[in-house]
Formats: sequence, C-alpha cells, structure tokens
Amino acid sequence: MTEPARDDRILPVTRAVALGVIPFLVLAFIILYLFPQFSGERFAWQIKPSLMAVYMGAGYLGGAYLFLQTVVGRRWHRVAAGFPAVSAFTVTMLLATGLHWSRFDVTHFPFQLWLGLYVVTPILVPWLWWHNRPTDPGTAEPGDVAVPNGVRWAVRGLGAGMAFMAVIGFIAPQLLINLWPWSLTPLTARVLAGWGALLGVGNLVIARDTRWSAWRVGVESIALWHVLYLIGSVMHWQDFSYGRWLNWYTMSVIGVLLLIGTLYVRLEFERRRGSPA
Repeated sequence: MTEPARDDRILPVTRAVALGVIPFLVLAFIILYLFPQFSGERFAWQIKPSLMAVYMGAGYLGGAYLFLQTVVGRRWHRVAAGFPAVSAFTVTMLLATGLHWSRFDVTHFPFQLWLGLYVVTPILVPWLWWHNRPTDPGTAEPGDVAVPNGVRWAVRGLGAGMAFMAVIGFIAPQLLINLWPWSLTPLTARVLAGWGALLGVGNLVIARDTRWSAWRVGVESIALWHVLYLIGSVMHWQDFSYGRWLNWYTMSVIGVLLLIGTLYVRLEFERRRGSPA
C-alpha cells in the first residue's frame, strides 16, 4: 500500500471522524459546564461536586477546539500532537469505566453513548494518527519560528511528571483523593488521572517538535480549557475543601496560563515580525 504524500494534508477520513466527534464533545460541555446539577440525568453518571463536572466540561470544549481545527485546518502537523494525547485519555476512560462498572446504569442512554464512544475511540484515534502521520514532512512551514530548547525541555519534564502522577493516581486513586482540593471518589479520581494522562502525553509528544506551528493549536486548546476552569471555579468556589479558592491547584493553573500566555505572545510576535508584509 502506497503511503500518503508528504504534503502535510489532513486526510479526509481524519476530518470526517473529527467532525463526527465534535457534537459529542460540545454536548458534554453544555451538560457538564452549564448544567452540572443535571449530570445524573443527562450524562453517563451523577458527577459530584459540580466543580468536577465543570472541570470535565471545560476539558471537553478544549478537545472540541482541537477537532474543529482538524476539520477546517490545512496542515496535519498543526494538530497531530493532540491525537496521542487524546488516545491516552480515551484508553484511561475505558479502563476507568470497566473498573467501576457497578457505578453505572447500563440502561441509561447517556451511559450507552459514553460506553460506545470509549469503546471505539481508543482504537480509532490512534489509528487516525498513525494513518495520517506520514503526510507530515517534518519541515517548518513558511514564516514559522522555533520553540526555544529551554521551553521544550521544561515541557518535557512537566509532561513526564504529569504522566507519572497520572499512572500513580490511576493505580492508587486514594492518593489523588487525599491530595486534590475538591472531593473525589475512586471513579472521579481515575477520570481525573485520565485528564492528567492527556496533558502528560501531550506535553511529551509536543516537546519533540521545534516548530511553533505544531504547538499553537495545542496551546490554544489547553488555554481554553483552563480559562474555563478558572471561571467555573469562581462560580463553584464552595466546592473546594473548606471553601478555599486560593489553593495549590488553582494557583498552579494561573501560573501555567501566565507562562503559556507569555510564550504565545512572544512567539506569535516573532512569527508575524518575520512574515513578509
């Protein structure tokens, strides 16, 4: 079988699957972020506290942004790093579902949608990445700039740490339950570990690429997720342990947003300055 040409195109099957996934992610965002109190009726299971639902909903919208860029984008390498990250997340969700099967109502239609999605996507998303990856020529696009090596090493270290914590948190969810600033159950702790796996794997993958164009969509997606989390955390501040909005996690999110915002502005300025008028 002939491999696709290295023209950096997004293959039609990749676009089609991304288009099919977006409505599920947007629907999850609407339910979990805007109506977390109804998650038991409209989502796969009742998620408590509401802040946990809001966190997940914000993450789903960040994922929808990645897949939207896959549908409308012109270059595969701009979105490629998101696919291994999403693959790690989907595998973790399927494992968490199996480990906590008794927590779910198998006759509940939203759970059936959840199960169908996380049975299919752990196979489909990695396949799409593997199938589309040969189109990436590995070269910088016109007007691109390089991500500094120091930033790449820092992101690589952060990714390794997050991936390690995700694995440990999934194996021993009580550790996350004891650490986290809002209440968790073993199920939501493992779901949280899945989001950590997404970030960890995403950081490890993207840190290998020097092209800012390969980073930009991922940075925008993560920023969208965490800005929405901060907004939601203010709306549901009472869900924090002892009502402490200023806790280690919220402060770390603010710090990361400031850092990636600074990086984004700097590299976008360099890119635009170097582009022909």
